[in-house]
Amino acid sequence: MDKKRIPIARRLTGRIMIWMVFVVLGLSYILFHYEGKAVRESYSEIYRNKMLITTEYTRRVISDVYVAVTHNIYYIEHTLDKPDLHKGTMERIVKSGTRVRSCGISFIEDYYYPQKERHFCPFAWRNITNPDVIYSQDMGDADLDYLTADWFLDILKSDSAQWSEPFYDGYDNKTALSAYMVPIHDQEGRVVAVLGADVSLDWLTNKIIETDSVINQNSMFLANKFKMKSYSFIINHDGSYLTHSDESNILKGNFYSQLASSNGSDVKALVKQMEAGVASDNKSFGHCVFNGEECYIFYIPVKYTRWLMVTVVPCHAIDMLGYIKAGTVTILILLAMLLLLVVIHYYMKNAIEPLKQLTQVTDDINNGHFDTPIPELKHNDELSQLRDSIQEMQFKLSNT
Repeated sequence: MDKKRIPIARRLTGRIMIWMVFVVLGLSYILFHYEGKAVRESYSEIYRNKMLITTEYTRRVISDVYVAVTHNIYYIEHTLDKPDLHKGTMERIVKSGTRVRSCGISFIEDYYYPQKERHFCPFAWRNITNPDVIYSQDMGDADLDYLTADWFLDILKSDSAQWSEPFYDGYDNKTALSAYMVPIHDQEGRVVAVLGADVSLDWLTNKIIETDSVINQNSMFLANKFKMKSYSFIINHDGSYLTHSDESNILKGNFYSQLASSNGSDVKALVKQMEAGVASDNKSFGHCVFNGEECYIFYIPVKYTRWLMVTVVPCHAIDMLGYIKAGTVTILILLAMLLLLVVIHYYMKNAIEPLKQLTQVTDDINNGHFDTPIPELKHNDELSQLRDSIQEMQFKLSNT
């Protein structure tokens, strides 16, 4: 009993298909690996640019405060003998700096104003409900005790301008402030006072919320389908929140303490990078568990401060984009290979058709039909060579 014959075209097509499956699997692995990496790097660059825009805006505001303060230093240092002019200078600084909430100049203990108290601090502040209204007064012993405060002693010792650690407004005890502080010198070059302009961080919180809103609106498909909503913060060098959508976290919560990972090594390396003031780039960014969810952490320092802007994005959203792109390309490759397989099978079947005809001729000759016509072939190839051999064999058998 003859075994069932499997056509060559079908057998070869099956073998080619197996190889194509291995090729697709290999390409899929490469695509999913590298496409996911490319998408992460692409989004890293997107978030970096967004953060650069926000930090540049923050830098401009900080620069405005710097200008408002430093433009008055010369005048203050040359009118130290006229203490009654200082309140007007403080009012001018508050008025000229649109982000300045209050401003004061704190003199060292028992400075040579005999008519003033042990603590002498001309101070001006903006009305919270009506920012155009500015008040001022000389604060003395009954109002403010700053002589032992760390910020005051640090400026006297360092003799350099700097931004203060964030603190709460002494009036409402809830508004987060930071002060730009500058040492004031007398004619002998001695530090005799500290000039400080307080800036509310509310505007910064609002700016961050606005930036997140714009990013999430531009990613509505991602936000809706994959619950991808980025959220950003400005944190201090120690990780404490300067801005947060939840006001209860400002100056109380700590970003670093909320980070977690399986073994802690990633967190330690990430925190070390952030504390060093190094910005993430499109290849180096954090990958940690934040608030119980795996997230990518993008970060960039704010110039001239010890602050850092941080953007947190759920991993699954960005990774899913990589999977979608890689999957789409894989499907296209698979469809192209299937089409190629059909074409290969078609041409292989047509190419083998003359072989079937020659096989039929040899069967007829084998059965004694030596005059069976041999079909002509169009191409001069191996099949053509086989046809000539059969024809020669037919001729010899016919003449024996």
